[in-house]
This record gives sequence, C-alpha cells and structure tokens, in this order.
Amino acid sequence: MPKLYLLLIILLISSFLHAQENIQNNEYCQIQLISTEQTHSADHRIEILNKEKVALLSIPKGKSRLRLDCRLKDQAVFTFDNTEIMDLSWETKQVKLIQLAANSPSFLLPTGTFSVDFLFLNHHNHMQNFAWTPIATFLNNSLFNNIFMGIFYGLCLTLILYVYFMGRIVGDTRFQFYSLYVFCAATFFLLQEGQLNIFLARHSFLLSHQFYLLFAGFTVFTATVFIVRLTDLHATWPKLTRYVLELGASSVLLVSVLLLFLNHNSLSALLGGAMGKMTLLLMLGILILISIQAYRNIQSAKLVLLSLVLMVIAMVFRTVLDDVNPFLQRYALIIAFAVEAFMLAVAVSARIKNIQADKILAESQANTDDLCNVLNRRGWDKKVNDVLSKQKIEGGVICLLYIDLDNFKQTNDKWGHDIGDKVLKVLADIIRNQLRSVDSIGRIGGDEFVALGIFNDRTEASNLVLRVQKKLQNVSLHIDKQTIIKISASVGHVIYDAPPKGANDMLSQADKSMYQIKRANKQGPY
Repeated sequence: MPKLYLLLIILLISSFLHAQENIQNNEYCQIQLISTEQTHSADHRIEILNKEKVALLSIPKGKSRLRLDCRLKDQAVFTFDNTEIMDLSWETKQVKLIQLAANSPSFLLPTGTFSVDFLFLNHHNHMQNFAWTPIATFLNNSLFNNIFMGIFYGLCLTLILYVYFMGRIVGDTRFQFYSLYVFCAATFFLLQEGQLNIFLARHSFLLSHQFYLLFAGFTVFTATVFIVRLTDLHATWPKLTRYVLELGASSVLLVSVLLLFLNHNSLSALLGGAMGKMTLLLMLGILILISIQAYRNIQSAKLVLLSLVLMVIAMVFRTVLDDVNPFLQRYALIIAFAVEAFMLAVAVSARIKNIQADKILAESQANTDDLCNVLNRRGWDKKVNDVLSKQKIEGGVICLLYIDLDNFKQTNDKWGHDIGDKVLKVLADIIRNQLRSVDSIGRIGGDEFVALGIFNDRTEASNLVLRVQKKLQNVSLHIDKQTIIKISASVGHVIYDAPPKGANDMLSQADKSMYQIKRANKQGPY
C-alpha cells in the first residue's frame, strides 16, 4: 500500500509539472487600448484573444493606440474590421509584421513573444472586432472569399468587354463610361479586399487608404456621368444635371484627389467624412430624378432605379447596420454592385438594341419608296450589288424583270393623281405577291418597277416571268361601285446564267426587252 501511495504522489507531481510546462508553452494573444484622445471614454481593459474566436473592444472616435501582446509557437493571422478606420499604422521593433489584406486587415504574426502597437484614426465611437487564427485556418476561411471574389472579378471583366465593344459597334461613346465605371469599381474592391497585395506588396502607397479612396472618387464620377446619359437626365434637366449632379460628382473626385496629398490628420478625417456625405447626397439626388424618369415609363430608368435601391440598402448594411451580420457587412455592397452592374448592362443592351433598330428603320426609310412601300432607286442599287456578289460566291441564275405601266399618263390626266397613286400601289402589290420572300421589288421611275431574284435554274426564272406577265395583262381597279379602271403593263426581262457585266448593263438590257414587248403589244385606250 505505501508503494501505491508513493506511486500516486509521483504521478500527481509529474502531472503538475507537465501542466505547468504546458501552461508556460501555451500560445496566447491579448490586446489593450493604451492611449486615446478621449481617455475618459475609452475601454482600457485587457482583452484576451482566444484562438479562432472574435473579441470586442470599444474604440473611441479620433486617434487610438492599441497594444497587441503575443506568444506563439506557430505562425498565425491577426485580423480586425476597418469599417470606421480612416487611417491605420503600426509600430514594432521586435518582429517584422506583414499585412495580408486591405479589407478586414490581416497581419501575419511570427512565432515567439512580441508586442505590436497599432495606431488608429477612427470615424466614430464603435465596437471593434479582433481575432487571431492559425494560418491554415485563415487560408481555409479565405478560400470562400477567393472563389467569391474571383467570380465577381470575372463578371466585371465580362461586362466591361461586352459593353465596350457593343458601344464601339453602335458608335455611342456614352456607353464607354459604363466600362470605366465597372473598371473603377472593380479596382476599388481589389484595393478594399487586398487582392492587389499579391502584385503590389512593395508599393505601399498604391495600397494606402488615400489611393483606395481615389478609386472610390473615380467610381462615383464615372457612375454619375454614365447614369445621367443612359437615362437622358442631361436632356430632361440640363442645368440641374450639369450644375448639381455632374458638379457634385466632380467635387467627390476632387476630394479623393486632395486626400492623396494630405497627411493622416484631422483634415484628412474631415475630408473623408465629407466625401462620404457628398456621395450619399448625390445618390439621393440621382435616385429622385431617376424615379421621375421611371414614372415617365423610360425603361432604362426603371432598371437603374432598382439597382440604385439595392446599392442604398447595401450602404446601410455597410455603414449603419455594420454589427448586424458580418457577412452582409462585408459582402452586401459587393453583391449589390454585381447585381447593379448586370442590370445596367441589361439596360445598356436594351438601349443599344433600340439604337440599332432606329438605325435599321432610318436606313430602311432611306431605301424605301414611301408611296408603294418598295425599294427606291438608292435601295435598289444596293440590293442589285448584293445579289451580284451573292451569285459570284454561291452561283445560280439571276432573273431581272422590268415592268412599265401602259398609258399611265392618260390615267393621271383622266382620273387625277390620287387615282394614279392608287394604281401604282395596286401594281406594286400584284408584283410583290408573285415573288418569293427572298426576291426584291423596286420602283425606279414614275411608273417603272423592277423585280430581281436568284434561282436554281432557268426554268424557275422563266416561270416567274410568265406568272407576272399573265397577272398584269388585264387588271381591274374599282374606283367606286360604278367605275372600274382597266390596268395593263409591259414586262421585259433578262436571265443570266453567269454573272453579268454589271448592274447598269442588266437594267439596260431589261429596259430594251420591255420596250420591245411594249411595241409588239396592241395599244388601246383604257
């Protein structure tokens, strides 16, 4: 029994000594607010940071100094959010601290025992989140963010290229502002999320808070210019747009440029706060005007209005409700912008389609005879050249018909020009009904019509000629219940198995054929 008690005592002592050794070797991190401009309102307690758990510390408005004390056996990552941080720097003589990201700043902590002082310049009094995790855990947690942001940047690049080239096609420079806007916003998020650290690790200025705000200014400016032009605000309210919206956006950009040349002091904090308020007022002004445009049933304005509402909601989660949900606080603005960029691209696409439709309509009207709704001389010349090019490439038999009304002058003299116009319309409809959908019909003179098509062989072409000739031999036009006008026309034609010399030669040959038929026909009054 004594031996047993002795063994138990030895085991207890050994366990105690081992536990003491483990305690001494245990890793720990703690943070303390050691100085502030508002010492009386600060929380000076020491906050123990448990591994992979978030700790909260009250941080006052203005300048603050926090001390991080650590003892680590393995490398870890120290993180906190930067919602209210205007400026951030750190001091340490013991170790080299490496920053990993710009948003939710992340620092690679080395092994050993050391202290780091962080210097904050804050917007407002707020509760700050602090945490540290093993580097492996940090990388795993970062995987989702990397995949999410990769998809986001891919979407941005796709939309930039799509809208840019679509704008080039229609020749409308205002759509280039969309590409600039998305580019500036994507760069803004690249700086915010810290992905540019991979490429710009040594260029601290490019990753500074001021440079980050510069792209925020460019984003506001390009977005304003683009939305104003997309929704025609500059046409509806030219002075309001120029002296309020565009001037306001320029002021935001100017402030972001000024911040590049200012040291981190109270003036920088003041201008940074003013920049945020100016942006908010600008967004509200645009939102009101867009609402009016949407009420006027402008389709592009409806899409812009919805996207702006989403952005405002995201800004609320980012600034006002920042402690409600960490996920929304970090990603709400990114998601809202992605949705906005997509919706604006849809609006741009719809606008481009309308522009293309207007151009097609204008070109069609320029190539169309208003009276008979067939090709005019300009449109006919273009069509003939297209058909000749097609025959050279694909082959086939070309058939050209030349149709001239008989005694049309007498019809006009007897019944008037209104009846004459009606006769021309009837003739055009008859010819069109005998043609295939791929064939073309044009009016190249007062009462002269032409028709053109490509066929597989001469038999198909000849059948078309016979159908038109038969249909136009004797046409009756009812003016009223008691009056009927008889219409006839002479139809000449040429058929080419091989490409002809040219369009003018074709027309000349068909014209000769028509006059030969007209002389051979027996003439008589209507």
